[in-house]
Amino acid sequence: MITLLRGGWLAAWQDSRHRIVERGEVVFQDGVILYAGPHFDGPADIVVDRPDWFICPGFINLHGHVGVDPFAPLVDVPRSGQFSPGPDFVQQAPLQMWPTLTSEEQRLSGEFCLVQMLRTGTTTVVDAHGYGAIWWLGNPPTDEAALAETVGRLGCRAYLALGYRSARSYKDRNGVARQHWDEEMGLAGLQEGLRFALEYRGAHDGRVQTLLTPHAVEKCTPELLAATLTEARAADLPVQVHTSQSVHEVELVRQRHGDTPVGFLHSLGFLGPDIILGHCVFVDDHPAVGGTSDRDLRLISAAGSSVAHAPLAFARRDAEALHTLPRYLDYGINVGLGCDIWPADIISEMRLAWLMGKHANGTVDRPTCLEVFTAATSGSADALRRDDLGRLAPGARADVVCVDLSRYHFGPVLDPVRALVSFGTGQDVDRIYVDGQMIVDGGNVLNADEEELRIAAPQIMSKLHAAATERDPAGRTPSSILGQV
Repeated sequence: MITLLRGGWLAAWQDSRHRIVERGEVVFQDGVILYAGPHFDGPADIVVDRPDWFICPGFINLHGHVGVDPFAPLVDVPRSGQFSPGPDFVQQAPLQMWPTLTSEEQRLSGEFCLVQMLRTGTTTVVDAHGYGAIWWLGNPPTDEAALAETVGRLGCRAYLALGYRSARSYKDRNGVARQHWDEEMGLAGLQEGLRFALEYRGAHDGRVQTLLTPHAVEKCTPELLAATLTEARAADLPVQVHTSQSVHEVELVRQRHGDTPVGFLHSLGFLGPDIILGHCVFVDDHPAVGGTSDRDLRLISAAGSSVAHAPLAFARRDAEALHTLPRYLDYGINVGLGCDIWPADIISEMRLAWLMGKHANGTVDRPTCLEVFTAATSGSADALRRDDLGRLAPGARADVVCVDLSRYHFGPVLDPVRALVSFGTGQDVDRIYVDGQMIVDGGNVLNADEEELRIAAPQIMSKLHAAATERDPAGRTPSSILGQV
């Protein structure tokens, strides 16, 4: 069956960039795009003509945590006299939280997040240790296999992994942040992560792919990172690692290794086109860490590594995390876009990347709407070394998002990319195809019981918070804090 979609606007991939075609058409068969352009000169079995649609390539969430996020309700609580979840809570509370969930609750947690992503335009997600994955415990998570099955049933696309690390954070009796090192735990986690990656790579007609995800630079020994690199390249697996995501991390790595996190990775040979740097905010030209050198950016660029930019997570944590997306692009660094934590709305994330980038850059002209749109599509695809995703072009997979631009808040549309980035949200997504199969219609995920998930999610959140015995400095639990706000 040949399907032809015609919209008011089409983002067609031409000459290595997205180009807008008015009244454009995309045609696909057997999950592969046959044509994307102004007029298809051939037969079609199914024709859908929607002048209100902006037809886009499927959006790719390059850095996500798939599962109900217990921390999101806490991060915006004012710091003065209120709860501020730091390493003691974020790293230790999960020790009590997630083991309390049943296998079914873990499954529902992951599915709820995947459905939210689908409803808001994400067709591919890279899971950077899903919240349901109990990687804090040093034991292999039990829910990633179930998550793979959920991806298969929903019809979306995902890169999944089991996370691992050598260190756990804690605070001593004096409130000083410290780390407990267990190299045996880290190496065992790597082997379990590799086993999972090889077993599930290519599952569900190739829609499930895998990667290796050592948690963070400051929580991995040089030996663990070197072993990860060896295994990943032997198996041709991509790697994503949280890098330069806090000033504290930069300070720790400088103390231990005499270099920045990026410089430390470079010294290990742990940079290259197969390496995705999660966040990578506090590079050495950032004002918060000195801002005197561009060495980190030059190293990333020369190696061909990609950066997974997730602005929301840092916008609501600290203003000092603001940094300029155009600066990375000007160094020739490939940048993809991720949602990180809650909410997983890639369209809203684009707008935030656009606005934060302007603020940090000190200009009104950069980044452009097209630059952040590209980051959410072909930029993220390139980070995964996939030239068949993130673009509407012959030979690419038929992952297509149809956005309704007729809604009142868009106003008169002159430039669909500008309209989408400036005024759109995930709620404007009307229809989605993955591998040529319609999986969202009228904004509803066809293969999910959305009502069941709506009921389950707050129950799971409450259970997680009730299980956390970790306290803030005032001795309060998450549940008691939320009751006061």
